[in-house]
Amino acid sequence: MPAKSSPSFKFRSIQQASVVDQIIETFKHALINGELKPGQRLPSEAELVQQFGVGRSAIREAMKILQALGVVRIQQGNGTYIVDEPTPSILDPLIFALLLETAMSDDLVELRRLFEIGYCELAAQHATEGDWEAIKQAAVALEEYTAQPNPEVEILARLDLAFHHTILKASHNPLVLRLGQAIEELFFASMRNTYLAVNDNLDYATKFHREIMHALHDGNPEKIRAAVEGSLVYWREEVRKLRENHVEL
Repeated sequence: MPAKSSPSFKFRSIQQASVVDQIIETFKHALINGELKPGQRLPSEAELVQQFGVGRSAIREAMKILQALGVVRIQQGNGTYIVDEPTPSILDPLIFALLLETAMSDDLVELRRLFEIGYCELAAQHATEGDWEAIKQAAVALEEYTAQPNPEVEILARLDLAFHHTILKASHNPLVLRLGQAIEELFFASMRNTYLAVNDNLDYATKFHREIMHALHDGNPEKIRAAVEGSLVYWREEVRKLRENHVEL
């Protein structure tokens, strides 16, 4: 693919304070405004130094950060380019921010509700026969283990997470998969005490997985939403009970 030409516009010089942050912010706005396009080659380092009115070290640091964020790709000896299309790694900063949310919170439950409804609807639209089989097997594995006497919390959480991961994969969207895995893993990591609390009522907890699976197979958005919301209402109520009993989450 032939390299696209450097932008015709020029970056404005910036003030010294927070130089690197300002450079990155300028690139963000240039992308939003369409002044920079996917696949476009950037001006040389010397040109960027001149346009921004900053030192080489600031430009180099900004380029390294933009590369780590998945915004640019640096080809040794051939220049720096805006990426042609986003990769899953572009979500890493958001994922790390989510990981800092260590406690079960209403915000986390609400985020999961919105996201789970969305990826379930995508899975209903795009799932293959192989995907349906994987989802069914994951649901059966969870139910069979739940039926055993004294199931271990760690294994329960792992099987529950595996069920949701199979649905995420069925969305066939790598960005949804990467972000969804982070949200689900964070949610389940924060639910360990909740699993312990509902250990005597796991049949009720797992029935929501059957409802989600059937709603997915029917491809009915209203049923999907109802199943997901029913599950999260249940878990939110269990969390409320734990808080009332002063159990640390």
